[in-house]
Amino acid sequence: MTLDEVLKFTYWWCRDMKQNEIRHELNIASNTAVDWDSFCRETCEVTLIEREEQIGGPGKTVQIDESKFGKRKYHCGHRVEGQWVFGGIEEESRRSFMVAVDKRDEATLLPLIKKHVAKETTIVSDCWKAYSKLEINGYQHRLVNHSKEFVNEDGFHTNKIEGHWRQAKSKLPCFGVRKLAFSSYLAEFLWRYENKGKDLFSIFLNDIKKIYGDF
Repeated sequence: MTLDEVLKFTYWWCRDMKQNEIRHELNIASNTAVDWDSFCRETCEVTLIEREEQIGGPGKTVQIDESKFGKRKYHCGHRVEGQWVFGGIEEESRRSFMVAVDKRDEATLLPLIKKHVAKETTIVSDCWKAYSKLEINGYQHRLVNHSKEFVNEDGFHTNKIEGHWRQAKSKLPCFGVRKLAFSSYLAEFLWRYENKGKDLFSIFLNDIKKIYGDF
Protein backbone atom coordinates (compact mmCIF):
# COMPACT_ATOMS: atom_id res chain seq x y z
CA MET A 1 0.00 0.00 0.00
CA THR A 2 1.03 3.63 -0.44
CA LEU A 3 1.92 5.70 2.63
CA ASP A 4 -1.38 7.51 2.27
CA GLU A 5 -3.26 4.19 2.29
CA VAL A 6 -1.29 2.94 5.28
CA LEU A 7 -2.14 6.06 7.29
CA LYS A 8 -5.80 5.81 6.33
CA PHE A 9 -5.89 2.11 7.23
CA THR A 10 -4.33 2.64 10.66
CA TYR A 11 -6.48 5.70 11.35
CA TRP A 12 -9.68 3.81 10.55
CA TRP A 13 -8.43 0.78 12.47
CA CYS A 14 -7.89 3.00 15.51
CA ARG A 15 -11.44 4.27 15.03
CA ASP A 16 -12.53 0.61 15.30
CA MET A 17 -13.89 0.47 11.75
CA LYS A 18 -14.56 -3.08 10.57
CA GLN A 19 -11.92 -4.68 8.36
CA ASN A 20 -14.28 -5.22 5.42
CA GLU A 21 -15.30 -1.54 5.52
CA ILE A 22 -11.67 -0.39 5.44
CA ARG A 23 -10.99 -2.81 2.59
CA HIS A 24 -13.91 -1.35 0.67
CA GLU A 25 -12.85 2.26 1.25
CA LEU A 26 -9.26 1.61 0.15
CA ASN A 27 -10.13 -0.91 -2.56
CA ILE A 28 -7.43 -3.31 -1.39
CA ALA A 29 -7.21 -7.09 -1.51
CA SER A 30 -8.60 -9.17 1.33
CA ASN A 31 -5.21 -10.69 2.22
CA THR A 32 -3.67 -7.18 2.37
CA ALA A 33 -6.35 -6.05 4.82
CA VAL A 34 -5.84 -9.18 6.92
CA ASP A 35 -2.07 -8.62 7.04
CA TRP A 36 -2.39 -4.98 8.11
CA ASP A 37 -5.05 -5.80 10.67
CA SER A 38 -2.68 -8.41 12.10
CA PHE A 39 0.17 -5.86 12.13
CA CYS A 40 -1.97 -3.40 14.13
CA ARG A 41 -2.90 -6.05 16.70
CA GLU A 42 0.72 -7.19 17.01
CA THR A 43 1.74 -3.58 17.65
CA CYS A 44 -0.68 -3.53 20.58
CA GLU A 45 0.74 -6.82 21.83
CA VAL A 46 4.38 -5.70 21.68
CA THR A 47 3.50 -2.36 23.30
CA LEU A 48 1.80 -4.04 26.25
CA ILE A 49 4.64 -6.54 26.69
CA GLU A 50 7.37 -3.88 26.62
CA ARG A 51 5.71 -1.61 29.19
CA GLU A 52 4.31 -4.41 31.33
CA GLU A 53 3.97 -3.40 34.95
CA GLN A 54 2.25 -4.83 37.98
CA ILE A 55 -1.20 -3.68 39.00
CA GLY A 56 -2.46 -3.31 42.56
CA GLY A 57 -0.25 -2.64 45.55
CA PRO A 58 -0.86 -1.54 49.17
CA GLY A 59 -4.34 -0.08 49.53
CA LYS A 60 -5.42 -1.38 46.11
CA THR A 61 -7.92 -4.12 45.28
CA VAL A 62 -7.62 -6.45 42.30
CA GLN A 63 -10.33 -8.86 41.18
CA ILE A 64 -9.05 -12.05 39.49
CA ASP A 65 -10.83 -14.80 37.59
CA GLU A 66 -10.57 -17.28 34.73
CA SER A 67 -12.95 -17.54 31.80
CA LYS A 68 -13.39 -19.84 28.82
CA PHE A 69 -13.52 -18.17 25.42
CA GLY A 70 -15.48 -20.33 22.98
CA LYS A 71 -18.93 -21.10 21.63
CA ARG A 72 -21.41 -23.92 22.08
CA LYS A 73 -22.39 -26.27 19.27
CA TYR A 74 -25.93 -25.64 18.14
CA HIS A 75 -27.03 -29.26 17.88
CA CYS A 76 -25.98 -30.73 21.20
CA GLY A 77 -25.01 -27.93 23.57
CA HIS A 78 -21.43 -29.16 24.04
CA ARG A 79 -18.72 -26.55 24.17
CA VAL A 80 -16.39 -26.45 21.20
CA GLU A 81 -12.65 -26.31 21.69
CA GLY A 82 -11.94 -22.95 23.26
CA GLN A 83 -9.31 -21.05 25.15
CA TRP A 84 -9.02 -20.43 28.88
CA VAL A 85 -7.94 -16.94 29.86
CA PHE A 86 -6.77 -15.78 33.28
CA GLY A 87 -7.05 -12.12 34.14
CA GLY A 88 -7.24 -9.43 36.76
CA ILE A 89 -8.48 -5.86 36.99
CA GLU A 90 -7.83 -3.11 39.50
CA GLU A 91 -11.02 -1.83 41.12
CA GLU A 92 -9.73 1.73 41.36
CA SER A 93 -8.68 2.13 37.70
CA ARG A 94 -8.78 0.65 34.19
CA ARG A 95 -5.48 -1.19 34.73
CA SER A 96 -5.80 -4.88 33.95
CA PHE A 97 -4.17 -7.94 32.41
CA MET A 98 -5.32 -11.02 30.52
CA VAL A 99 -3.25 -14.12 29.74
CA ALA A 100 -4.22 -17.16 27.67
CA VAL A 101 -3.52 -20.33 29.68
CA ASP A 102 -3.63 -24.05 28.97
CA LYS A 103 -4.34 -25.02 32.59
CA ARG A 104 -6.04 -23.40 35.58
CA ASP A 105 -4.05 -25.13 38.30
CA GLU A 106 -2.00 -23.48 41.03
CA ALA A 107 1.28 -24.17 39.23
CA THR A 108 0.03 -22.11 36.28
CA LEU A 109 -1.94 -19.31 37.94
CA LEU A 110 0.13 -18.47 41.04
CA PRO A 111 3.26 -17.45 39.05
CA LEU A 112 1.04 -15.27 36.82
CA ILE A 113 -0.43 -13.57 39.89
CA LYS A 114 3.07 -12.90 41.23
CA LYS A 115 4.10 -11.50 37.85
CA HIS A 116 1.13 -9.21 37.29
CA VAL A 117 -0.12 -8.25 40.78
CA ALA A 118 2.02 -6.36 43.31
CA LYS A 119 2.49 -7.75 46.81
CA GLU A 120 0.22 -6.44 49.61
CA THR A 121 -2.66 -6.12 47.16
CA THR A 122 -6.12 -7.14 48.34
CA ILE A 123 -7.12 -9.86 45.87
CA VAL A 124 -10.76 -10.80 45.44
CA SER A 125 -11.59 -14.14 43.84
CA ASP A 126 -14.02 -17.04 43.85
CA CYS A 127 -13.20 -20.21 45.78
CA TRP A 128 -11.15 -21.90 43.04
CA LYS A 129 -8.52 -24.08 44.73
CA ALA A 130 -5.65 -22.62 42.73
CA TYR A 131 -5.93 -19.44 44.81
CA SER A 132 -5.58 -21.13 48.22
CA LYS A 133 -2.00 -19.95 48.89
CA LEU A 134 -2.37 -16.23 48.14
CA GLU A 135 -2.15 -15.23 51.81
CA ILE A 136 1.20 -16.98 52.37
CA ASN A 137 2.54 -15.35 49.19
CA GLY A 138 2.11 -11.80 50.42
CA TYR A 139 -1.45 -10.92 49.43
CA GLN A 140 -4.63 -10.18 51.33
CA HIS A 141 -7.23 -12.61 50.01
CA ARG A 142 -10.98 -12.06 50.06
CA LEU A 143 -13.29 -14.86 48.89
CA VAL A 144 -16.70 -14.73 47.22
CA ASN A 145 -18.51 -18.08 47.25
CA HIS A 146 -20.54 -17.85 44.05
CA SER A 147 -22.59 -20.93 44.96
CA LYS A 148 -24.08 -18.89 47.83
CA GLU A 149 -23.55 -15.20 47.10
CA PHE A 150 -22.51 -12.56 44.58
CA VAL A 151 -21.29 -10.14 47.27
CA ASN A 152 -19.73 -11.45 50.47
CA GLU A 153 -20.56 -10.19 53.95
CA ASP A 154 -17.74 -7.64 53.80
CA GLY A 155 -18.97 -6.18 50.51
CA PHE A 156 -16.35 -7.79 48.23
CA HIS A 157 -17.42 -9.03 44.78
CA THR A 158 -16.03 -9.93 41.33
CA ASN A 159 -18.48 -7.87 39.26
CA LYS A 160 -15.80 -5.78 37.55
CA ILE A 161 -13.73 -8.69 36.23
CA GLU A 162 -16.89 -10.50 35.10
CA GLY A 163 -17.94 -7.39 33.17
CA HIS A 164 -14.42 -7.25 31.73
CA TRP A 165 -14.86 -10.76 30.34
CA ARG A 166 -18.16 -9.83 28.71
CA GLN A 167 -16.60 -6.81 27.01
CA ALA A 168 -13.60 -8.81 25.80
CA LYS A 169 -15.72 -11.62 24.37
CA SER A 170 -17.96 -9.15 22.56
CA LYS A 171 -14.92 -7.69 20.77
CA LEU A 172 -13.43 -10.95 19.54
CA PRO A 173 -14.53 -12.09 16.05
CA CYS A 174 -17.74 -14.10 16.16
CA PHE A 175 -16.25 -16.71 13.79
CA GLY A 176 -13.57 -17.66 16.29
CA VAL A 177 -9.85 -17.03 16.51
CA ARG A 178 -6.90 -19.27 15.73
CA LYS A 179 -4.90 -19.95 18.90
CA LEU A 180 -1.74 -18.46 17.39
CA ALA A 181 -3.53 -15.12 16.94
CA PHE A 182 -5.58 -15.23 20.14
CA SER A 183 -3.11 -13.28 22.29
CA SER A 184 -3.00 -10.45 19.75
CA TYR A 185 -6.80 -10.07 19.87
CA LEU A 186 -6.62 -9.94 23.68
CA ALA A 187 -3.87 -7.32 23.39
CA GLU A 188 -5.98 -5.18 21.07
CA PHE A 189 -8.89 -5.30 23.51
CA LEU A 190 -6.67 -4.36 26.47
CA TRP A 191 -4.98 -1.58 24.49
CA ARG A 192 -8.31 -0.05 23.51
CA TYR A 193 -9.72 -0.51 27.03
CA GLU A 194 -6.70 1.13 28.68
CA ASN A 195 -6.75 4.09 26.28
CA LYS A 196 -10.52 4.60 26.10
CA GLY A 197 -11.45 8.25 25.58
CA LYS A 198 -7.97 9.19 24.30
CA ASP A 199 -6.67 9.97 20.80
CA LEU A 200 -5.98 6.37 19.77
CA PHE A 201 -4.39 7.28 16.43
CA SER A 202 -1.77 9.52 18.09
CA ILE A 203 -1.12 6.87 20.73
CA PHE A 204 -0.80 4.17 18.05
CA LEU A 205 1.72 6.20 16.01
CA ASN A 206 3.72 6.89 19.17
CA ASP A 207 3.70 3.18 20.05
CA ILE A 208 5.00 2.33 16.56
CA LYS A 209 7.76 4.91 16.97
CA LYS A 210 8.82 3.35 20.29
CA ILE A 211 8.97 -0.11 18.72
CA TYR A 212 10.53 0.67 15.33
CA GLY A 213 12.24 4.03 15.91
CA ASP A 214 11.79 7.18 13.84
CA PHE A 215 9.96 6.77 10.56
